Formats: sequence, C-alpha cells, structure tokens
Amino acid sequence: MSKSLIAALMPEVSQTMPLLEHVLAKKTLLWNQFQVSRAGDCCLQPIGNLPAMGCGASTAAPYVPHEDPADPTAPNAAKQHEVKVSGGGAGFTVSQHAGRVHEGDPVRLKGADFLPFVRYDTSAVPPQIKGGDHIYLIFTYSEAAIEGGEGVLAESKELKGSCVFRAWRKDGTNAVFNDGDDVFFEHIETGKYLEAATDTTPLTLADKDENSAGQLFGFFKQGRPMEIKHRDTVYIQSWLHHYVEYRYFEDSNLYAKRWQRREPQTLTVLKKAVLDTSTTEVARRFQFQAFDLDGNGTVSKSEIDMMLTLVRGEEPSKEEVDEIMLKADPAHTGNIPFPSFAAWADDGGMSEEQLNHAEVLGNVAQRCNDALYEEKCLVEVLGTVDGMSVQGLCQQFGETLKAGDVSEQIITKAAAESDGWFFSGNWKNCMKALLEPEVDLWVRCLNDAMRGFGTDEGTLTALVCTIPERLRIPIFKKYYETVGKGLLEHIESETSFSYKKVMVWQAMAPEDCRAKILNKAMVGLGTSEDQLIRVICQLNFGERREVKEAYQRMFGRDLIEHIKSETSSDFQKALLCMLEAEETPFDLDADCTAMKEAMEGWGTDETALTKMICSKTSKQMEDINKRFKEMFERDLLEWVKSETSGYYKDTLVGCIRHPMKQLAHSVRDCMKGWGTDDEGLITCLVHLEDFKKAALIKEYKLEFGRDVFQDIKSDTSGDYERALCALVKEAPQVWAEALTGAMKGLGTADELLINFMVLAKEDMMAVRKCFHGLNKKMLEDWIESETSGDYKKTLLMLAGRNSEETINIAPVYWAQRCKDALFNVKTIQEVLVAMPATAIKRHTELYEAVYKASLKEEVEKKCNAEGGTFFMFTNWWKHAMTSLLYMPVELYVRGLWDAMHGWGTDEYTLTALVCTLPENLYDEIHGLYEKEHKRKLVDHIESETSFNYKKVLKFQAMKWAESRATALHGAMAGWGTAEDQLIRVIICSSFKERQVIKETYKRMFGKDLIQHVESETSGNFKNILVAVLKCTHPRARMDYDLDCENLKAAMDGMGTNEKAIIQIVAGKTPQQIETLKAKFEEKYGENLYERIDNETWDWGMSMFMSANFRACMLGLLREPTERLAFAVRDCIVGWGTDDTGLITLLVHLSERQRRELVSKYAEIKKGGDLYQHIKGDTSGNYQKALLALVKPPPKVWAEALMTSMKGLGTSDNLLINWMCIAKERMDEVRDHFFEMDGRGLAQWIAGDCSGDYKDTLVMLANRRCERFAGQEVGLSISPPMTKEDAILKFTKSFNKLCRKRKEKGENVMPGEEDQQAMGNAFLYYGSLSSCAPNLDIPGLWDLTNACGFPPGDDGPDLVATFHEWDVSGTGEITWNDFVREMTTRINDPNHFEADPLPETVDMISIPDKPLSDGYKSVVHGASDDGYEEFDGPNGPPAPPARPDMHEAFTNGSWKEVLSGVQPEVDGAGLLTGLWGDCIAAAVRIEHTEDWQGRFPDAPVGMVIDFMAGSHADLIPAAERKEEACKQAL
Repeated sequence: MSKSLIAALMPEVSQTMPLLEHVLAKKTLLWNQFQVSRAGDCCLQPIGNLPAMGCGASTAAPYVPHEDPADPTAPNAAKQHEVKVSGGGAGFTVSQHAGRVHEGDPVRLKGADFLPFVRYDTSAVPPQIKGGDHIYLIFTYSEAAIEGGEGVLAESKELKGSCVFRAWRKDGTNAVFNDGDDVFFEHIETGKYLEAATDTTPLTLADKDENSAGQLFGFFKQGRPMEIKHRDTVYIQSWLHHYVEYRYFEDSNLYAKRWQRREPQTLTVLKKAVLDTSTTEVARRFQFQAFDLDGNGTVSKSEIDMMLTLVRGEEPSKEEVDEIMLKADPAHTGNIPFPSFAAWADDGGMSEEQLNHAEVLGNVAQRCNDALYEEKCLVEVLGTVDGMSVQGLCQQFGETLKAGDVSEQIITKAAAESDGWFFSGNWKNCMKALLEPEVDLWVRCLNDAMRGFGTDEGTLTALVCTIPERLRIPIFKKYYETVGKGLLEHIESETSFSYKKVMVWQAMAPEDCRAKILNKAMVGLGTSEDQLIRVICQLNFGERREVKEAYQRMFGRDLIEHIKSETSSDFQKALLCMLEAEETPFDLDADCTAMKEAMEGWGTDETALTKMICSKTSKQMEDINKRFKEMFERDLLEWVKSETSGYYKDTLVGCIRHPMKQLAHSVRDCMKGWGTDDEGLITCLVHLEDFKKAALIKEYKLEFGRDVFQDIKSDTSGDYERALCALVKEAPQVWAEALTGAMKGLGTADELLINFMVLAKEDMMAVRKCFHGLNKKMLEDWIESETSGDYKKTLLMLAGRNSEETINIAPVYWAQRCKDALFNVKTIQEVLVAMPATAIKRHTELYEAVYKASLKEEVEKKCNAEGGTFFMFTNWWKHAMTSLLYMPVELYVRGLWDAMHGWGTDEYTLTALVCTLPENLYDEIHGLYEKEHKRKLVDHIESETSFNYKKVLKFQAMKWAESRATALHGAMAGWGTAEDQLIRVIICSSFKERQVIKETYKRMFGKDLIQHVESETSGNFKNILVAVLKCTHPRARMDYDLDCENLKAAMDGMGTNEKAIIQIVAGKTPQQIETLKAKFEEKYGENLYERIDNETWDWGMSMFMSANFRACMLGLLREPTERLAFAVRDCIVGWGTDDTGLITLLVHLSERQRRELVSKYAEIKKGGDLYQHIKGDTSGNYQKALLALVKPPPKVWAEALMTSMKGLGTSDNLLINWMCIAKERMDEVRDHFFEMDGRGLAQWIAGDCSGDYKDTLVMLANRRCERFAGQEVGLSISPPMTKEDAILKFTKSFNKLCRKRKEKGENVMPGEEDQQAMGNAFLYYGSLSSCAPNLDIPGLWDLTNACGFPPGDDGPDLVATFHEWDVSGTGEITWNDFVREMTTRINDPNHFEADPLPETVDMISIPDKPLSDGYKSVVHGASDDGYEEFDGPNGPPAPPARPDMHEAFTNGSWKEVLSGVQPEVDGAGLLTGLWGDCIAAAVRIEHTEDWQGRFPDAPVGMVIDFMAGSHADLIPAAERKEEACKQAL
C-alpha cells in the first residue's frame, strides 16, 4: 500500500502526527476501509437482501443512493378529478387534430383521421400559470388536494372551493411562473396565506405578513420547459428549503420537513380557469354518445342496462338500473338527456374509469377500425399515451380485462403479422420498449450501452447525463436486480480517466456526489480549497443540510469537524458560517450599515463581515446588493474584494455574487490560462438542474462574451468533451443528438433509435425542435428515409407525438383498445353481435366519415386479404361477419335471391321471407332486387312457384293496393264472377282504402272498377257493392233517430226494402255504424245486427233473396277486425276451402292485425284456433305460407331457423341469413324456439354447428335486445327524448331529400335510413298518442305544427289532413302512412322549391298551440254529394232487369235488343255494356256449342258485321273484347 493511498484513507490523521505512526496505529481500520473502497475512492452504502453476483464477482455491496425509509402506502384513489359541466344536445363529437401545430414545432401536419376519438385536454384558456391565477395543488400519487379551513389538510380528492389558492409572484406582477420562482399562496375562501413556520409544525393559514419568511415558497417544476403550466408536476419549497409533503399516516398530514424530491413531495398543479372551461365537457359528450347507442340524443333504460353489462361483464340488477334512472331521469320520462347524464356522471354515478371504459366500448366505429387494423391501433395507443398510463394500461389489460400480459400478446400475435422478417424484430423491440416500465427501460438502455465487447460511450453519456432525479434510486436498485452488478460499479469498470469521473459523479445522487467531492478535497496531503468553495457556495441551505447528512452517512464523520481540521482562520470561519447558517429574518438597512462599518477605516472586521455575508441566502444577498448600492453608492462586491484576500476573499465573493454568475466564474476559472482544472470543471457542471443550465449559458456569455460550449470543446476532447457538453445541455438536446447519431452515416442503429425515441417520448416536441435545429431537417423526414414497414409507422407516430397537451383518459380505455386489436376476431364478433342495428348503422356512417372507407368493404377486404388475420377462417365465418353489417333491406334481397336462383327453389325460406317483408320497406326491397338482379321480384316469384302457393307469395310480394286490385280483377275476369271475393275485398276495406284500390285498378287494368262491377253483378248485390264503392266519404246530414225509424220500416211487414237499407248503411264509417246500432237498440230494444241476420234467414232466403247481399250487409255491420275474422272463417268452414279468398284476406296484415285476427277468430261463432283450422284445410308449402301470414314474424323466423338445422346437415347459408334477420328481435325468437324445442336456440346451434362460425351464431342466439314500440314494423330507433331533438332530426333529413329532389329533377324515394331519421318526429308524437306508436288526431296536430306545415285549423282542416295521411284507412296514421305522406311532400314543388326548414335548435320554434275539442264533432269529408235522396221505406219500383244476351242470341232477338243502344268502351279499350255482353255470348257459343247449321255465319262475325252498319269505328274495341273473352275461356 502506497503512502499516498494511506494518506488518502486517513481523515483522522492529525497534521502533527507522523504519518507512519498513524498508519501502524490504524492498520486494521485502514484495511477494512480498503476492502470496501473502489476506484471512485468512496465509502459505499450496502444494500440488503440483494442477490449475490456470479463466479469471480466482488462480494462488496454496490453503491446505491441513500433512500429514506418508505412511507406507508397511501390508499388508491377512487376516481380521477371531476369537473361538473352543463350543456344540452347530444351529437357525435369527433376530435379534430388536422392542422393543429404548436408555433415553432417542426412536425408534419396530421390527417383528418388522426386520433379522431382521442380528446386532448385543450382549452381556450392558456395553460401557463401566471401571477394572480387561481390554482389547485394535488398530491400526484394520492390525488389528495391541499385544502384550507381551520387548518391545512390533504384528505379529499374532491376539488372544493376550500381547495382554491391564488398564486402571487414575489414581484407582484402577473408574469408566467418559471421553474424556481418565489410564490405566495393566498387561500381564496379565508383570504389567509399558506405558511410553513418551522420544519416540525404542519402547514397553516395565517394573515398576510410581508415580513414573514414562512409565507414565501419556492415554485419548482419537473421537466421542461421552464414555464409552469396546468397539470405540471411541481414541488413547493419552504423558506427553510424543505419541500411540502403529504404524510397521510400522521395526525396532520402536511409538513415541510425534508429536503428530497420524492413521491410524497410530488404535486400536480391545476389551473382553475382551465378546468372551468376544459374539455371535461367534451369527455362527457364522448361518454354520452357511447351510451346513446341509437343516436336519438338521449340514453334509455335499456341502453344504460346494456352499457353497464358491457363494462362489468355481467348484467346489473333491475333495481340498480331503476335507481340510476331515478337519479338521472328525475322527470320520469324514460330517457336521459345530456345535461342529466353529465350531472349524474359528475355526481359519481359511475367511476371515471368505468365511464372511460364505456367510452371505448360504445364506439363501434373505432372498435371495428382497431380490430381491422391491429398494428395501427397498437402504434396509435402506445405512441400516444404517457408512460404512467402505459403501466396502468398493462395492469388493466391483465386484471380488469382478464386478457393476460399485453407485451406477451403483442409479441406472440402482432409481431408475426408485421411486414417482413427483417423489420419485424425492430417492430417487436419497439413495442416492448413502449410497454416497459420507465425504470426498466432506463436500466435496459444503460446496460445495453455497456454490455458485451466495448462500451458505447456516446449512448452512455446521453443516458447518464439525463437520468431523471425522481428515478435515480429505483434505477440503481433495479439495475442490480436485473444485471447482477451495481450501476456505479459497472460504469467504473467500463470507463477511465476524466470521462469516468464525469460519469461516476453524475450517476451518483447529487448530495452523495458533493459529499464525495468535499471528502476528496480534504483527505490526503493538502486541501483543495477551490473545490470546497465551488461546492459549498453553489449549495442553498437545504442542499447544504443534505450534503452534511450524506457526508456523515458515507464517511462516518461530521463535515463541519472535518473542515475545521483541514482549514483555518477567516476562510474556515466563512465555510463554517455557510454550513451552519439557517435562514432568519434580518434588518436590511442595519445589515448594510454594519457591512459598511466592518470595512471602513483602518483594517477590516472579518468576523462581522463573515457573519453578515455568509449567513445569507442568495435571495437575501440580492436584496442586500441592491440596497447597499442605493445607500452608499458603492458596489458591495468590489468593496469586499478590496478589503479581503486569498481563499477568504473567494469565499465571500462566492456568497455575494448571484449563484448563476458565480457558477459562470467558477467554470471560466477552471478553463482559463494554461491547462484545465478537470476536477473543478466536472464539479461545477454535474447535477445542474435545467434552469441552472440555461442560466449558466446565459451568464457565461454576459460575463465573458464567450460561448461555454466552445470553451469546453477547446479545452477538452473525445468522450470527456462530449460528456461535459451533455452536462450543460437540456435532456431534449442530448436525446436529439443521440437520435442523430443513431441514424447518421451508413446504416441505422435501430436499437439506439428505438431506445432514445421511447425515452424522449414525453418530451418529443422539444426533441423535434432540437433535432431540426441540429440537422435542418424534420425528425419525421429522417425516420421516413431510414426505416420501413410497421417499425417506421411506430417511430413516426412517436416522432409526431403531441407531448405538450394532456390526454385525461383512464388506462382502461387504452387497455380495451389494445385488447380489441390483439383479439381482433373476437372484437368484430362481439361488436357486430352485441350492438343493435341502429348503433351499427350509425357507426357505419361514422366510420366512413372519419376513416374515409366503407366498413363493410373493409371487413370484406380483411376477410379476403391473403395472409391476413381473417383469411384463414372458413367462408361461413366470413359470410356471418359481413352479413352482420348488412341493413335489413340488403338481407331480405340477398335471402330472396338465394332462395330462388339456381337449381330448384327453397320454398320454406322463400315463404318465411316473403311473409315477413316489412311493409315500409317494400319499395326499397323491390327496387334493390331489380337493380341487383335485373328482374322484378314478383316476376321471379311467379316463375319459381305454382298453384295456390304462387298466388300467396305473389299477392304478399305485391304492394297492398296492387294485391287487392289483382284479386278483384281475378274475381271478374273470364267466365262467371266470384261474388264472395268481391265482398271480401270491397266490404273489408275502409273508405280511403277503396279509393286507393279504385285508382290502382284503373292504373293496372285500364278499367273503371265500379263499371266493371256493374257489368259483372246484378240486383241488390250489385247495388250494395256499387253503393259502397261510390261512398268515398260519410254523409254530411246524420240523423240517427230517423235512420233507425227508416230501417225499422224497411224491415217490418211484408217484404224488405233493400235499397233503403243500402242507402242508410253504405255511407257510414265503422264508428258511425256502431253509433247506429247502439241507437237502434236504445229505441227498439233490438240488436240491429241480429235483426238483419234473422230477417234474412227466417224463411229460406226471406225477403233479401240473396246470400251475397246478406253477406255484404252483415259485413258492414261488423267492426273491422270481426268482419275480417268472419270472412276468414267463411273461407275455411264448410265444404272445401275458398283458397283465393283466404289468400286475399291474409296477405298484408300488420303484426298487430295478425294478433287481433287470431284473437278475434277464437271468439266468433264456429271460429277457434286459426292455426289449426288452416292446417286442417290446407297442406304443403301453401299451408306453410298461410300460417306464416298470420304468425308473428319472430315465430316464423324461429321455425325457419329450426328448418335450416333440422334433418341431415345444416344449411349454413340459411342459418346465417336468418340469424342476422332475426338479430334485433332475438329475444322473441328465442322464446318461440324454446316452445318448439326445450333445448333452446343456442344449445341447438352449439350441437348442430361446428367450425369457427359456431361461436358467432351462439353469441347471436344469446344476445340481449332493446325493446321499444314500433319495432314490429321495422323501426330501429326508439322515441327521442325531446320534441326539439325529434324535429331537428326530421328537418335535417327532410331538407336533404328536398334538395336531392330539386337537383335531380325527378321524384325521389326516401331510403331506409332517411325514413328512420324523419321517423324521429313520428315516434316522438306517436309515443304520446292514444294509439302509440301510431298517430291519432291530436298527435298529428302537434306533429304538423312542430314540423312547420300545420293544418289551417284544428277542426275540419285538421280532420281532413288526418284522413289525407291515413292512406291505410285504419283511423290511425301508421308508420307506412307517414312514410307515404313524407314521400309525397318531398316531391311536391310547394316543399322542395320552398325555403328549407330550420336545422339548428336555436332556430326551431315549436308553437304551443292548444288543441280544442272541435275536431271531435267533425266527420271528415262529410257531404251529401253523390248520395241519392232517400226513397222512403218502401223504395222506388224495381228497375228492369238487364237482358241476358246469351238467351237473346239463341232466340235471335239480339239485334232488336242492341238497336238504339250506344256501344261503350272501357279504359282498356274493350267493348263493354250490352254490346260487350253480346260479343261475350257469341264467343261462348262459338267455342262451347255446336253453332253450325244454327246460324248463317260465325256468331262473333255476325255481331261485328251488324256493328259495321252504324258503329264501324268501334269494331277494334269489339275485336279486343273477342280476344279477351277467348283468353278467359
């Protein structure tokens, strides 16, 4: 052992004791100290319970910075910070980041689809904290807010009024606070000021006292830039240089008693003005729109139920949902508007974490995009969130979502799908780095720089010189656990000379490093006084205490005592005064005077001068310097220099100068002249905080006119030079240089590039600026040229990251997005199965608007992309996925085509589809069918079916009016007339329906229906049919007493006056008939229906003499449903079945009409179970079709599902189609299926299907459904909450269609989505009507007034408008009626040429026009026009019977009959009337009888020849009649 080493290890050696004797006396001590010494000459602190190193390793414990004993763990926060918001109206909020760039930020502009649903907490209020701003101070890790009152506490996480402080600058200005500024905290509620009186008493509130040092605090921040902003991490330092800390386990939990910046001292500052106008409202809107699945602007009970189920993974109890509705919907409307939702959320209705989770779960568009573009999602998530959120993400991914380890999932799945083997490794490493805990990342990067052969000094320098102080201890501990050796020891073994010293000292904790430097300055031969001055003068009071503690801990002796032993005289006194000083109040003027007196005259009072100068803080010295100059017009510094000398002078000068100015001088002193004081230079530059680095560069330039970096470079070289420069540069600059080095030259050091990109993630904006300044090129551009594939995309996402703004979204949000991407197949299944059609439709549009692509096409592309995630699945799985994206119209069209094209026809499927066609979608289905398949649906059905089965499907596939017109025409065409069919169609129709039928008949067959009926019937039967058809409106004069008397007279006595009865009954509505029946019974005590029935059948045919006439009369006297039920019964009961009649009656029944028919049929005489009666009279496909016409659609679908799986094999295509069609009513389908088979639908599918698509169908079978009125007619939205919202949606869609009509120049038909949008108005007012979901008269009045086209009055014009809309004639305005009316109005110039309706809430003015009862006395269309005068009870003489032309032709009198008769031609151009009858008789004779020998010529030729004499121009009409009769035969 050398003497120099012995001397270095002997701090106790007395300067008078011979060195050798001391060595001999302390031999054992020296040896023990040597065993634990290292090249750095420091005494180490052992680590307990650390693993032993491998073979050959030293057994000495590695260096780890000192750490105070851990505080008890604080309880986890229940929820994040909440801010109450207000506002109304829900919409789909999408973030707009395109074009948003911070000034001076060299970054690429973002596209419109960049982070569309990520909400940065931006605000119109600047985030910088200025003097006078109101703030909250929240402890970062416990989330407890500092709160004032009787005392000062930090217990609650709620931001109350008592938590608001005003930050005042010391200089009284409103300038922005910078790191290190002084601040007063005024408590707003009390007007008192925060005070830290001592380090042993808790924080208090006290009256303002400008002379109280305890009320002035230092305001420090973590990270860059220097400005303190909203949500920055800060530290509050007391006048005693302790930091305010949270000690929740003590009675009073707020103290300022420690000097370290650790977890308990870490605060987050919130600017109240930012919170008051912050995007927390935007957050609530994002969450609200996730709950609002149907997009109607409110949240329903079922939507609350569904979202709670999605978030929790289990269904909530009914009581819980009811309680939520009670709180959030106090008006009991059944729907929650946005303001109520926001208030409920703010009050803790759900935790912020749950709301954030719901925010992503309800966003179908984003979830589908994440599943379709997995890598993009992962890059977006991990490149956007901050480090702390990433760790929360990893935890939530495993614990809350039960999805395993996210890093392992990415590596095993996503990396295998990246773009090539060469780059997949880099992408994998990038993903791993982004997911690493911050400490682990630093440890790995540090080890990467030193492991293996050689050391990457450039990387090591960049890392060591930028280690965050808050992570230093965890990094050292983790390094040893991971690598098996101490970080400091590893650095020492891999570096040398001055470079080693820089790295070792910078790696140590600041207080340990300074204690080591002080120790090195004093041990051994001689003392380095300059080092003592450099270190101690640069320390503030708190740092001096830390160094004293560290010195005692590291070297086992008191620093002050050691300095006493190594120094002397005034220099010693000055050093000791600095180390022992405590900040105390002082008299500024008195101290200035005392200093002057100490230096005036002969000699200098060094003791007084030392006490006055060396006991002051730097801030106090600033005041003294200024005041001294004011009082004595002389510079204190220069006076002291002239009165002192040597190290004592240097010490006083170091105290008097501003610390940054002194640092600049110290650095310059180390480099000026010959040689460089390397140890001194290192001492000056290690462990500089960012604000000191900036101040040093500035002061160095001001003091010497030189660039500190140029001076360092001129005096040093190599790694040592680069290390010193890195000590003076801020971390972003160092990282920018490291990134440049990683990409510069040949090839790219990908590992380095990844490491520094991830390390720089939180400061990326600053790094971009530094990189651009260094290379004159954007970081993104350089990465673009140096990398490729998904690896490049990841780095570009990081390089363009917005590191300046906060994303206040819980980690579970990001975890769910990662899960959606990593389990993308399951995600697509869950979303498309669980979400209602309205949500999928809504988000499909959103997807296209945001991502500029069709979701359906994207899914298909993903399924067909070779090598993609979906490619390996079966075609049936792909078919199921794409089918779930189809709208009902598309599903029906595809199903109908599949059932008929190719070989054979799938009658069962065809039956179920045609018999459940939604009435309001007929036009769209027919139009799309013809567009896609180039043939009409009805024609296709006709070509693929036969007999009665054909007739059923054809009539059902036709529009309602067309089917009725066709039935009537069939009843009269050809030989004979089907009188029963005429009765069914005409008598079972309303006034309005008969009018529509007549118009349709004329259009389809070119004939007048009444004339055709007249030509095919006779007698009173003809009279009643014609009378009913002519009755297009009720009579104006209605005298029920007189009507009853006339009826009584017409039926009493001998004979019956049928015409009188017809005149009384035919012109009345069903409601008027009921009134008439009631009045008749009241007057005569007889039931009118029974009287007419009995009068008819007393003696054979009695006096009516016609069963058909009787059937008409009884039909008119029945209420509509009963009328239908009896008509159906008459087709079934008795001998044979009237198939045509049964088909006519059962087609086009609404679901409600089906239910009512089945119920009424069971009640009537000779009725019963309608299903069984149909089964007993029919068979085969015909039977199945009739049953499908009267069963509820869900029951039909359930039977179709069973058929698709029953027997040998499963028809996968059919099964998928039916499951998708039945999706929205799956709960009803399940119930019907269970009635047929106790195993249930899901169990049957599980047992009957196999392969990858089985799970999807089982999920569909078990899906929960939202139920609401109107669903049975194909509506897929529930009623809106407010009329404003309903009308707003209506007007926007109505205006859009009017514009389309005007631009197109021809009629337009509203599509399904437009119908649904306009339907909001129908649904809202329909839900309030007596016949909900349909509209009654008051409902129509409210709707038309709100929409802007009201009737002229609330009496006759209102009733007229109602009947104009009531095309179906049901007495209610149905969904189909509403759609028809809107279609008419859209194509009406009075609407599409008019000004558009209002499209904003503030422009909508809904008049509150009360509805009187006047409409109740109005009978729509009541008029006596067209009605014959009543002929009295006995009636007029019977008209002559119409000649029988067959008989006339046979006996040869036909010419006499036709003489003088004018021939008539109908709308189809056929001869009609007696001339037409004669042609028909002639055709019949010609083709059915032996006429040769009986007539001189062919009968038809004889008639035409006779006509040529006087009516030659009508011969073509006669010939057309001939052909029609031949075809009929």
